[in-house]
Order: sequence, then structure tokens, then C-alpha cells
Amino acid sequence: MKQTKLKDVFQREGYRFCEGRPVSPGVYYKYYKEGFHVVLTYDLEENARIGDGAYREMETKILGSFYHPAEFLSDFPDGFPVYHVELLILLVGGEEQYVREICAKCRNVWAYRRQTGQLLIYENQPGDFFGLRRAIETAQPEQKRTYADIPYITVGMILLNVLVYLIMEIAGTTQDAAFVIRHGGLYPPYVMERGEWWRIFTAGFIHFGAAHLVNNMFILYCMGERLERAVGHIRLALIYMASLLGGNLLSYAMACREAAAFHAEYAVSAGASGAVFGVIGGLLWVVLLHRGHLEGIRAKRIIFMILLMIYYGFTSGGIDNWGHIGGVVTGFFAAIVFYHRNSQTC
Repeated sequence: MKQTKLKDVFQREGYRFCEGRPVSPGVYYKYYKEGFHVVLTYDLEENARIGDGAYREMETKILGSFYHPAEFLSDFPDGFPVYHVELLILLVGGEEQYVREICAKCRNVWAYRRQTGQLLIYENQPGDFFGLRRAIETAQPEQKRTYADIPYITVGMILLNVLVYLIMEIAGTTQDAAFVIRHGGLYPPYVMERGEWWRIFTAGFIHFGAAHLVNNMFILYCMGERLERAVGHIRLALIYMASLLGGNLLSYAMACREAAAFHAEYAVSAGASGAVFGVIGGLLWVVLLHRGHLEGIRAKRIIFMILLMIYYGFTSGGIDNWGHIGGVVTGFFAAIVFYHRNSQTC
């Protein structure tokens, strides 16, 4: 089930929760151009149903209070003028017929379906309230965890990587490059000379030792769980696999280029880093699509993390940085293709 945190939406739009005495909890306000924008959220799942007359009385009381804010807003500066007060009543939940009747009889009333995150605006009501409509409609719903909401693609990929690692450790040692090559690591000469293109896929599930595995799986869970919750199971799987292939393809291409240009020896590469970076790239697109922030994640932080990790890759030895770059770029564009803001998660 989905439930948007309306309080967070109002706070992002500059509203403050009213601690004063008008009516009851659920009043948010913003002082703007010598007046107030006020939103009263009335939760029909927690409060009793009232008639249209009570709504009008409540409206009159709130309007009167905010025209004289110094009486209940202790931090309202003396001398600030109040020439207008705009009020919106937001009904949360409730039976559809009851909500429809109230909206037909009262002005400036919207309805919000908590379970679906849907905002209902009937024909006789204002189409917007100073940009608040878009803020509510594009807000990412908060999910109450059910069995269907478990990030099983993320968890499944982690378990698969761990299983491959354990099997290979039983058979030999994953820190031996020759052993990794024999069991599916990405080794450019074998791809070129033997046509073993399947290595571009299998290398994404092999890791050089426990530390390599743990680092990748920790980041995968932190980022993958959030991306899967935002885009859905199928899209997360598509972004993950596209990034795995994109990262390893760029790694292979650059390895061939560098070997040809500098007569360098080929190195074997392996690991889920390309796919993990792709998940981060996909998450960046989703956050940007939600105006730069999503569930406490901000686009600036993701960009900083990507740049920091790429910088670390270029300044450290033994890291397949081209695989990281290929993964993050592929993941970002895969998310553009597979996910749109009005997409239903599945």
C-alpha cells in the first residue's frame, strides 16, 4: 500500500505546521506577499464525519484567526500586514460519496486518497493552489511494507553473487587471476580470439575475494533497495542487467584500446561494480525526475558520490574504472528508457 507523507510535501513547499489554537491538528500555513496560504488537512479516517455547515464554520474560524495571527502565532513579527488569507481544505480518506457531497457544497476543497496517493479535484473546485497540486501529485508515496514490496530483485542479485563466490571458493581461490579466467572472468584475448562474448555477462557475478564482494553487495543493497522501491521489480532488473553489460562492454573496449596503444598486457576483470554503478546512475535519474529529491535522497549527493568513487578509481590501482563509468552511464540512460514519473511500479 502507498501513502504520501503530506507533512513532508508541505514542508518542502515552505509551509509550517500550526501549533496554535485554530481548529485542530492538521493546519499548515505560509506567509506570502502580505498574506497567508493555509491548508487544513482533515483526516476522515481519524476524525468523525461532519456536515457542510461545520466545514463552513471551520473555514470562517481559520480565516478569522489568520487575519489576526499575532494572537496565536508567537513568532509572527509585529507590524507585518495581513491583507488576504487563502484557504484550502484537504480531505484525507473517507467514503467517496461523502467526499463528493462535501466537495459539491463547499468551496476550496480537495480530496486525497491515502492508499493510492491520488489527488481528487472535482469540477467546481480550484484546479491549483499556488503550485501545491503538482507538489502532491508528484510526491513519491511512502510504502508500507508487504510481502510484495520486498526488494526481491536486489536481494536475489546479492544472493546470486554470494552463491557464485562460495562455489568458486570451494573449488579454488577467487584471488587467483588464472582461476577467475577459467571460470568466466572477462579476459579480452579470449573474447577476441575465441569469441567468448558470454564472459561480458558472467564476469559480472565473479569477485576477487571477500572484501570485493562485501563492498559491492553493501552498496547494491543500499542503492538497489531504494531504486527498486521507486521503479518496481522488473525495471530494476532491466536497469541492473543493462548496466552490467554496458559496464563490461566499455571495460573490454578500453582494455583493447589501451593494449593496442601502449602495448600493455591484458588484465582480467570481474565483479558487479558496473551493475552497482548502474543502479546508482538509475537512482540519479529517478531523483532528478522528482525535482532533485526523493525520500531524503538528493541529486547533489548522488552526483558527489559518483564523482568521488570515479576519482578514487582513477587514483587507485587494480580498479576497473571504465567498467564503473560504463555502468553508471548505462544505468542512467536505461532508467530514462524504462522509467517515467507516471509509471506504475511492478
